[in-house]
Amino acid sequence: MSGILEKTIESLNTLLSPLSTSVGLSTKSMFERCMSARTKREEEWCFQDSLRSIQERLSEPAVRPSAVKKMLSFVVFAEMMGYKAEFAYIHAVKLAQRGSLAEKKMGYMVCVNLLKDSHQLSMLLVNTIIRDLASRNMVTIAMALAATCHLIPADQASSVLPMVADKLTHSNEYIRGKAVIVLHHFLRICPTQAVHYIHRVRALLGDSDPGVVAFILQYLLDLRQEEEEVTKGLCSTVVSIQEQILHGKLPKDYLHHGASAPWTQFTIIRLIRQLQPPILEVQKILQDTHKAALGDGSIGSCSNLSAAIAIECLVTMMELGVTSSKFKALTMTTIGTLLISHNMNYRYEGLNLLQSLISHQQVNLTRDQQAVVMRCLQHPDNAIKIKTLHLLCKIADSSSAESICDQIIDFLKNHCTNSLLQDELVSLGMSLAEKYPSEANHWHLAALLRLLPVAKEHSAALQAQLKLALLANLERESFTAHEKVLLYLTKHSESKVAPTAILELYVWMLSNFHSLLIKDNDASNLEKSHMLALEKIVALGQKVYVNQIQMSLEIVPPRIHKLLYEIVVALKLLVVRNVEYSQNLVQFLKDIIAASLTRVFGDAALRCLCNELLCLISSCPELSLLNDNREKLLENPDFTLSFMDDFVCQSLEEGSLPYRALPAKPGSRAAVELAIEIEKNHGELELSASNLIAAGCSLGSSVLSLAGTESANNRDGSVSSVSSTESKCWTFTSPTQEVELMPVWTKEGRIKGDDSTEADSSFSASASGPSDETPIELLPGPSISSWLQKSMDEDPLDNLQKDFNQSFDGLESQKAKSS
Repeated sequence: MSGILEKTIESLNTLLSPLSTSVGLSTKSMFERCMSARTKREEEWCFQDSLRSIQERLSEPAVRPSAVKKMLSFVVFAEMMGYKAEFAYIHAVKLAQRGSLAEKKMGYMVCVNLLKDSHQLSMLLVNTIIRDLASRNMVTIAMALAATCHLIPADQASSVLPMVADKLTHSNEYIRGKAVIVLHHFLRICPTQAVHYIHRVRALLGDSDPGVVAFILQYLLDLRQEEEEVTKGLCSTVVSIQEQILHGKLPKDYLHHGASAPWTQFTIIRLIRQLQPPILEVQKILQDTHKAALGDGSIGSCSNLSAAIAIECLVTMMELGVTSSKFKALTMTTIGTLLISHNMNYRYEGLNLLQSLISHQQVNLTRDQQAVVMRCLQHPDNAIKIKTLHLLCKIADSSSAESICDQIIDFLKNHCTNSLLQDELVSLGMSLAEKYPSEANHWHLAALLRLLPVAKEHSAALQAQLKLALLANLERESFTAHEKVLLYLTKHSESKVAPTAILELYVWMLSNFHSLLIKDNDASNLEKSHMLALEKIVALGQKVYVNQIQMSLEIVPPRIHKLLYEIVVALKLLVVRNVEYSQNLVQFLKDIIAASLTRVFGDAALRCLCNELLCLISSCPELSLLNDNREKLLENPDFTLSFMDDFVCQSLEEGSLPYRALPAKPGSRAAVELAIEIEKNHGELELSASNLIAAGCSLGSSVLSLAGTESANNRDGSVSSVSSTESKCWTFTSPTQEVELMPVWTKEGRIKGDDSTEADSSFSASASGPSDETPIELLPGPSISSWLQKSMDEDPLDNLQKDFNQSFDGLESQKAKSS
């Protein structure tokens, strides 16, 4: 009794299963259930449940091929929806290997959709395809040829290509056309193996079926130019085929939108252009094709296909070297008709045709023609606007370059959001400004300044071009443009937000043209302008530095590092030229040095530059004396620098430290102690440049972690110590053998390289390893708060432009109301 009950329950489960009674209805129900899912979760559950049922059904030993065929159709649908069903791949391969024609077709279709040529199961189908290619059934051969392009990898092509080439002589035109398509496919993926069958394919150009000829023309269009033997004499054959098309020799089935075999005509025209024959051989057929495409009307009244054929003929004749006045007039008439058309495709093709004409011939557009081109900038389609901008850059001259560059800048600021397109348009504007500069109104300087805020990748190149343009004419009479540029940059620097590229250029202008700050050219006014430029640059640097502290950042962006570096370079240039400085400059340099020792502001190059400038400032009195004797030194240069002996010895007697090289291992305790000792002496400004630079370059991760803690230092130089708990957390590198370099100066003057001093020996002893000592004092400098722990995503000066523009807009509105 129990056995009968079990069989009854199994039969009920079979009847209720979605794949039980009728596979067609069950597959239909699965499709309907999955497509009617209201949520993504419900859809996922439906697909997974259906695929689970199909997997169980396919695992049964007595499943019928017809049922497999219908279940695989749902598997393809599931794969298209993104649900993997790899368990069904092997069943698709088996279905292609056996069964009736309908089942084999279904198996090939599923394999093409599910498998790639690199899949391991595709190897199982190679022998199946070879066997089907050898069949006498035309349908089986067609299915095998269709599957060959998708399932045979390049490394297995040699086993299939001979059989495919044999099908070129098949009695059925469908099989011949499929064979040409397969050979074309392998010519693209493995040309070294398929190149041996080129002559057999070309021999079919006289085939009676126009479809096979069209496939062969596409095949020949992809041939490399090195195949001269194949392309030799090909032009006359192609011309004869085009003549048959023009004379209406093809069946009516090839008539499409009023044009006979339009795609075959495209291929023939492009093949003629690729073969580059003498123009006399093909000019007549191209003219006939152009005339037949237009018919009795103009290019604006014919269909899109006919207009495209006519344009292809004109482009081909241009590239083949037709330069007659009649052809040029015909081309200009066609371009004018296309540009004034309301069809967007016609306008775009008109711009393309004009660009091709300009690139091949010398064209001088009239004012009316230029106006027609300029009207394309008002078209709502961005593709037409961009193509017009490229075209205008090619037809630009000295009179129109300014307006074209303004159009490019307006499009960049108002319509362009693609970063790649922005870079391309910025380069176009830069090329126009460089090619057509104007000394009358200096529009190129204004254009470059307007491009600078939107130039991202080209920012450095644009700044260099601006600097070269400003340095091109340094006569005092031509400084009007320089004054305007400096005034424009000053407005941005004094506003709340400005791009870093603008500020970098402003700093460079102040350091090189600071005399423009005061109009009179007296010696006293030059000194005032120098000090004024120095104060302005220091004020800008302090603003940038304070912004980083207030913005609570975790790491300073590279563009801020670069801006600070440019500021210090400009300050050094001003100090060297005039040997003058201010206390604000000294305090600013100390702030930057203290910040550069932290993890956030960590920049060894910036720190070294600041240290070098501090040492230069400390030597300003001596440098001024040397500057007075500059003419004498230039007459008899002393390359041994012996004139510095008295200065160095005097500094050593006053308590300055001799040169002492740091250990070769950065981050060791000796390096940390010497770096801190050097930084403590900054307030007295009595260190040599070599000590400072060596200390700055040898700081490792230990110093950065040391300076990254919360400091209780204030700006008046008071120093607080670190607790013993914090000092135990400092990690130093293991003691290693360090290089001891000899000092090069003592109080007696120069010494030999093999002498040593007690200072170096004691230094080496202290650098041998960590020891229990009193807590190391932190570096003097400003207090560092929680802004060291957070990050800044944007440049704090990038938001200045909005307020700057709004303020000027407000002024303009007030003026308008008052007037």
